[in-house]
Amino acid sequence: MRIFRSSFILLALCAPLAQAACVLPQPPQHIPDGASADAEAMKFAKRRVERYLEDSRRFVKCLDTMDKTAVGTGRDNEERRRARINNYNLAMENAATVISEYEENVRQFNNR
Repeated sequence: MRIFRSSFILLALCAPLAQAACVLPQPPQHIPDGASADAEAMKFAKRRVERYLEDSRRFVKCLDTMDKTAVGTGRDNEERRRARINNYNLAMENAATVISEYEENVRQFNNR
């Protein structure tokens, strides 16, 4: 019982920190034009997109952990839940946009 209470208190104290730790990654600012870019620029873009997608995956995992913690501690409310959902949706929309733009430029590059 003592361990459970200590764990509960620790989770309650860390919940605000968990929210601060979830930072929405910024999409790559520039993906080269596949119709005119060289192979090196496309390889660099691929690495940036992969890194961005990995950062997005970590962000979503952080949101999931934050959700479980908030629900588990009973300190969750509708406003916080909506904010997590909105952040998740924004991350998914950004990732889909980046993937779509990158794939289109790769298609153009490969069709030259």
